[in-house]
Amino acid sequence: MSWVQLPEGHRYIYPLDDVYIHLSLARNFAEHGVWSINTTGFDSASSSILYTLLLSGLIKIFGDWEYYALLINIFFGYLTIYAAFRYFKDFYGVAEMKWLIVLLLPFSLVYFMTLIGMEHTIHQFLMVLAVYFIHKNVKNSFQKKDFIILLVIVFFNSIVRFESMFFTVSLAFALFLRKQFFKGVSVVLVGFFAIVVFGIISIQNGGYFFPNSVMIKGSFPAGDHFLASTWQLVLDGIFLNSSFYKCLFFPFLLLFIYLIKKYKGLGSKKFLVNETLIITIVATAILHSLFASLKYRYENYLMISILLLIIPVIVSETKGLKTQDFKLGLSKLISVCSIVVIVLVSIYRFGYHYLPLKMASKGIKEQQVEMSRFLGKYYAGEKVVANDIGSIAYFSHVKLLDIVGLGSTDIADAIVVNKHRARAEYNKNIKKYINQYVSKHDYKVAVIYPEWFPGGVPSNWIPVASWMINEKSYGPARKGVVFYALKPEEVPILQKNLMDFDLDKNVERRFYKTQEK
Repeated sequence: MSWVQLPEGHRYIYPLDDVYIHLSLARNFAEHGVWSINTTGFDSASSSILYTLLLSGLIKIFGDWEYYALLINIFFGYLTIYAAFRYFKDFYGVAEMKWLIVLLLPFSLVYFMTLIGMEHTIHQFLMVLAVYFIHKNVKNSFQKKDFIILLVIVFFNSIVRFESMFFTVSLAFALFLRKQFFKGVSVVLVGFFAIVVFGIISIQNGGYFFPNSVMIKGSFPAGDHFLASTWQLVLDGIFLNSSFYKCLFFPFLLLFIYLIKKYKGLGSKKFLVNETLIITIVATAILHSLFASLKYRYENYLMISILLLIIPVIVSETKGLKTQDFKLGLSKLISVCSIVVIVLVSIYRFGYHYLPLKMASKGIKEQQVEMSRFLGKYYAGEKVVANDIGSIAYFSHVKLLDIVGLGSTDIADAIVVNKHRARAEYNKNIKKYINQYVSKHDYKVAVIYPEWFPGGVPSNWIPVASWMINEKSYGPARKGVVFYALKPEEVPILQKNLMDFDLDKNVERRFYKTQEK
């Protein structure tokens, strides 16, 4: 990647709009001491304490710059690759290193995580370190120095993504199985310390204990139907989850066959003592499957961890493959088939992400960046409603209401309260709440994906124009956005602003016939 390859007047646009949420929040924290996408209030829009603080520190020291995220990711991308190399160099041999070279990029997508500019590359690096030092601790019987290093990794893991709670609980569980209770409790205390501190601060400022994104996107059992909703989590997260089968099922099957053969006749005690690493990572993956998402990039910290587990097993199971000594029994057949599927899934993941990585920045530029440029030109400092907020929050300097709730705690509160209600009731309640909230707080215009509005856009919102990017574009969640005037008197103003705006020539602009309502 080189800046000089960009044509004059062009710049790198992140393939994911969410990066700009981090940048907006980090800038506001650095410049105004406010943890929000707006310059006032408290709205916990970031699911990564560490990443936002890193960005905020750089902005505080060196000033605002949109490419800190890219530089951080390139730095940690190389560190991740080096840490994986050191893991196999220190504990294994040449055969394992060859499989790492073949599978690392397509299986873990570390290159993709680097270029989208989010916190996931740091998360992958910390998980590789965690695998390294759990392995080392098991070999050295959890000596004091190595265990302290592991605790430091647990701490940073806990604040890079909230899914790391699954890792903390799983590692503590594995240590309890070893009857190392003090060390298990130490992991829990260190792993939850920063989360608890942040949660207390958040509650004191009117937010939730967890960030809005965790509360909205996370899967939790409903209190009034606990058993039924828990079983539904198992169904949705594992048994009926196609991503589970693509990402985890065959690595798990490969590990299961390997462990059955390795510990046959040896009893469970040796397994619990020797396989702390496998227990930890597998338990983490199961918890993640139940309570979080296994797609859209969120799974890749697991993928790189599991890759480090299965490569030695792959080498073991394929040893002697070309010799007459290789015997293809049932267990060996299952293992070999699992390896073949793992390789095919890696190729699929690599190919599937090629076009999004190549083209998504263009789509983000034509939709999100253009929206932010328009709003920044005509509505800076004004109250605006949106539902895909990153670029708008960072570039336009508007007072933003996020009707998805990630960047607006008032909306998040309504969504969380209604989360487990029937879909029709949920849509009715959220639609009514947002419409009343917008009227009460005097918002002027909205630019949204109409399909994302629960129950349909309110009838009193007046559609003025739509922007449509190419159907084959990547990046934005939807191809078209619609601009709404939220008051009749705003219609001619919004129309004129949209007509005067020098919109990207690749975006199709259409105006609606408007009537006062």
